[in-house]
Amino acid sequence: MTPLFDAKRSPRPLWLMTGLTLLALVATLSGLFYLLYRDWVDEQRDALIQEMLWLEQSLRLQMQSQKEWGEALAADVVEGRLDAERFRRSVASFLRENRELAEVQRVDVAGRVDWDGRRALEAPLRLEGPQYDAVWRASRLLRPAFGQPYRAAADGKTRIDLAIPLLADGRYRGSLRLSYQLDWLLQQRVPWWIASKYHISVVDVRGRVLASKFEQAAHPDGIAYQIGFDPPGYGLSLRAVSYRVGVGLTLPVLTGSILFLTLSLAFTVWRIRRHVRERAAVERTLASEVSLRQAMEDCMKGGLVSLDRTGRIERVNRAFCELSGYPADALLGLSRPFPFWPAGEADAQEALLARALAGEFTEEGLELAFARPDGERVEVRLFVSPLIERDGAQRGWIASLYDVTEVRRQRVELKAARERFLAVLNGLDAGVCVTGGEHGDLLYANPAFGRLWWLTEPDAACCPLLPRLAEPGPVAFEFSPDDGRRCFQLQRRRIAWVDGSEAWLDILADVTEARARDARERAQAERFQATSRLIAMGEMASSLAHELNQPLTAINTYASGLSRRLPDDGSLPRGVTAAVAAIAEQARRAGQIVNSIRAFIKKHAPQLEPSDPERIVARAIGLAEPLARQHGVRLSLEPGRRGVSLQVDPVLIEQVLINLIKNAVEALVSARTARPQVRVRTHVGDAFWRVEVADNGPGLSGAIEANLFTPFYSTKPEGMGIGLNICRSIVEFHRGEFGVNSALSGGCVFWFTLPLARPEKETAPEGAVD
Repeated sequence: MTPLFDAKRSPRPLWLMTGLTLLALVATLSGLFYLLYRDWVDEQRDALIQEMLWLEQSLRLQMQSQKEWGEALAADVVEGRLDAERFRRSVASFLRENRELAEVQRVDVAGRVDWDGRRALEAPLRLEGPQYDAVWRASRLLRPAFGQPYRAAADGKTRIDLAIPLLADGRYRGSLRLSYQLDWLLQQRVPWWIASKYHISVVDVRGRVLASKFEQAAHPDGIAYQIGFDPPGYGLSLRAVSYRVGVGLTLPVLTGSILFLTLSLAFTVWRIRRHVRERAAVERTLASEVSLRQAMEDCMKGGLVSLDRTGRIERVNRAFCELSGYPADALLGLSRPFPFWPAGEADAQEALLARALAGEFTEEGLELAFARPDGERVEVRLFVSPLIERDGAQRGWIASLYDVTEVRRQRVELKAARERFLAVLNGLDAGVCVTGGEHGDLLYANPAFGRLWWLTEPDAACCPLLPRLAEPGPVAFEFSPDDGRRCFQLQRRRIAWVDGSEAWLDILADVTEARARDARERAQAERFQATSRLIAMGEMASSLAHELNQPLTAINTYASGLSRRLPDDGSLPRGVTAAVAAIAEQARRAGQIVNSIRAFIKKHAPQLEPSDPERIVARAIGLAEPLARQHGVRLSLEPGRRGVSLQVDPVLIEQVLINLIKNAVEALVSARTARPQVRVRTHVGDAFWRVEVADNGPGLSGAIEANLFTPFYSTKPEGMGIGLNICRSIVEFHRGEFGVNSALSGGCVFWFTLPLARPEKETAPEGAVD
């Protein structure tokens, strides 16, 4: 008997020969297609080169004829046969026939356009930059010359100029300037039969497109050819890119048909080979599948049992035999009641199994009891699932069972341990609670925690007032849930709850009285320190003002004496007299500042006088302008629409403005703000004059704004923390208001208001207290 499969007559050589034949066929067809495609590409490139050579020659002849016309026109201009009007008529007629020329102008020796072929000039126009390049070259070479390409300022199009010198007796008398617009040149001189097949453009030495026949971009896969464009030269080239990149219809269709037939043949051979291999593999797969399923069932820790539609056992695994205590041979084919059911409980087990087979069970399954032959009782959890065939018909049921005897024992022990644990925690005086790590649900709270946290029920659903933290390790902190009325000390750490989820363990203690006592002592110490520092600062300011007054007076005296001794005959260098006067003025102003500060410190009345606030703002901006210019900050003024008069000390108000502007500039510089700007705005209301100093910096944070007017608090490394307090004191000394706001567009706005001067008829009597 001949075997169905002989290893010596393996079909592998046949498959190998067939595969090599298919590869040789594909390689031959691919080579043929490549040769045909290369012939087509060479043919297209040859045609492109011929047409580009013709186009380049056509453009050269056209520009040569225009050059000859320009030379003839230049000769007429030199010989005086043309005036400005005849020049314009002659050029206009020529421009109608040569639309690629944007301008034809006559340029004098100084590079100014005095005649224009398109319009009459009211005044000569001077050529500058690239527009003068061609004229400059023609004046040096004394022959027609092209200039470098450039972009016109009017429309941004690329142009190139041809300059023809005007020579009289061999001397340069000016030039005729012919300006070509490259895109007009291509539109007018590239014929349609070339533009329909190729994208024509003019490119520079870097390959950048300066002008093109059409606005759309060239096809990236098209055949391209580039030829030098000389004249005008300067690295310009004419470039053509073909629109059509296909090879026609015949070659693709023929190649596609051959490729389709080749692939069909290869697919057929592959399917035959696959079918033969599949038939040999099916038998091996079937045998391995049976052994694999048996191994999977036997290695499972849970018991598996298969029941038919009548409830008879069809198949069991090794774990089920160990649970029931019976071998597989003794269980197969058994019907209810089963021998592993406990004696006297057959009816209850039958009812539970009937409910399970009817689908009346929860996702947790049902708990049953098994009795082994040796009398040992085993608690199992049962899960039942219908066994459905491919056609949708139910064949029976498959049930899985797990031994839960040890689990039930641990559950009882865990309940007893929990009761002991609760007894200990409920006896503590400290508040103890456990909250969920994700949503903050209150998982446990002892009675002491309920008393401290005002909970009437320790087993409430949640504790919403308990603060949430994200620190991974233990945390100890104090907080107040009722705005400082009570203070608690909380120690907390992450723990694993009984279900394995993450939770917080909190131990709460009431430290309200202790913290209130500490706060009172700390506040008294801080007030004492602040008072001492303010007294020392006042004494130091008074001493500095007294000591600075004498040298400032001496400077003013010397400057005034020097000014009187300077001669008036103008022999001194320019600016010396003004500098000496400025020294005297600044010394006088410094003396006023020192006197105003001394008066302010000694609690004397300010030196009020009718003043124009806009002049005060202008002087302050003038003094702050050098600092802003040094740091690249733009300082602008937006004055009010009407003038007013204020009863103020102008020196003090000026110092307030300088301090606010200086602070804004330093904040912008430290924040490295892009395009920093400080705006000073004034506004006149019905009863007040308001000034604002706004910047576009990062603004003020909540913590900085809360401590902005705290004595000796400063955000600068070398700041003393008294500048804004002095500014506010000066404004309030003038019966005004001082504040800061955050701008909607970013930055912050410092502002203050001053009351307007009252009319004479409303002035309070002398000695009255405001």
